[in-house]
Amino acid sequence: MKSQTMTEMMPEWALGEVTLREAQPEEIAAALAALQREHYLGAPGPHQRDLVQVAVRGEQLVAVLVWTRAARKLAAREAWVGWDPRTRTRRLPLVVQNNRFLVLGEARQPNLASRVLGLAVAALPVQWEQRTKTAPLLAETFVDPERYAGTCYKAAGWIEVGPTAGFGRHGGDYYVEHAQPKTLWLRPLTAEARERLRDPGAVLTGEKRRAFGQLPVPAKTATSLAEALRAVADPRTATGRQFPLHALLASAVLALSCGARTVSDFFRFVQELSAAQRRALGFRSAPDNPWRVPPPGEGCWRKVLAKLPPGELTKAVVAWQLAQTTLPPLLAIDGKTLHRGLATLVTLCDAMTGEPLVQVAKCGQGHEKTLAHALVEALPPGTLDGAIVGGDALYADMTLVRQLVQEQGATTLVQLKDNQALVSARADKQLADKAPPFSRPSSNPAMAGSTSGTSAPSA
Repeated sequence: MKSQTMTEMMPEWALGEVTLREAQPEEIAAALAALQREHYLGAPGPHQRDLVQVAVRGEQLVAVLVWTRAARKLAAREAWVGWDPRTRTRRLPLVVQNNRFLVLGEARQPNLASRVLGLAVAALPVQWEQRTKTAPLLAETFVDPERYAGTCYKAAGWIEVGPTAGFGRHGGDYYVEHAQPKTLWLRPLTAEARERLRDPGAVLTGEKRRAFGQLPVPAKTATSLAEALRAVADPRTATGRQFPLHALLASAVLALSCGARTVSDFFRFVQELSAAQRRALGFRSAPDNPWRVPPPGEGCWRKVLAKLPPGELTKAVVAWQLAQTTLPPLLAIDGKTLHRGLATLVTLCDAMTGEPLVQVAKCGQGHEKTLAHALVEALPPGTLDGAIVGGDALYADMTLVRQLVQEQGATTLVQLKDNQALVSARADKQLADKAPPFSRPSSNPAMAGSTSGTSAPSA
């Protein structure tokens, strides 16, 4: 049903007759016209009005509220909730922003604004979830302190948490100071909203599963990784190098560590970074605007990854990983299959603490031995000189042992199992007259003192 704009002041006794509903399609034009006419910011654009509410008395329009997605970063909000950057990125969809609130001039009277706000907040979770499939936990809004004191928000249970920094977003990529800081107000939408939003271990409906929008390492570390990846030869022609290869590769490595699984994920990871973060990875500023650092499109990602030699990338990443740490004298090679065969991961780790030092991965399962060879091949010559390297029986492979001993200078502890009959027989034959450490008596009297079934600890 279409509402009508009020033409006379509403009497005080009619306050209880005011109701609120989501604006119907035929009511949107009148609501926007009222905002354009009476609100100092005017009517919001289509991308800034995800939900429009109207307060009415009968069929007379009394007030208009517009809700949209939350601001990307607000220091006062993050401090109040208790968010770190990764948790903020995951939970931001659970925050809704009230970016317009107007009580029509003809209807204004004491307590009307706070009543409308109370009705709006009560209806917001259901109405927002119907539109976005996400149930919000927190509402935010901004009040211009030079125009308003925020009295109606305070009366409706909102909390003043502090001023904004006085920056506005431009072009979706960078911020410009406007020297007009606003006051930020927050309104929890459930009794435990704050606790649930700040708990990093909670699983909340509607939160992002992959926390993009934030580098998983300090900017200096990201820059160091990008510089190390300059060693990878660029397979593109000279005319197709708008975005530096080392920046693309560093972004892909960091995106994977944040949960990226597809080319589209790589695209979104870089797209949601700030201009300063993209610059730290090696991306260049736009020729016409040094503040803007454009991200590569999804098509660019597909072309680059299709031509990239994976062996060179593995060697460069492994060399960079090794440069970040000092290898301990006792190491272990260990493989894992992730999440029902999603990927196979092989790690060179500290055998005493289990701390991972170098890792390689491949989609699918059953690639442990192949990845172990790739990991050792990627190590610079002599990296393991003097170290002792162990592993489970899967790595009792002649080629791998030769790589570790002859090419890397390591001492290798080989573990054998009874079902490896051929290898066990050869070990028995060569070590029949010796008693190596960790040995147990052979079941064959003629082979007493051999290593049949010997298990050297792989840490």
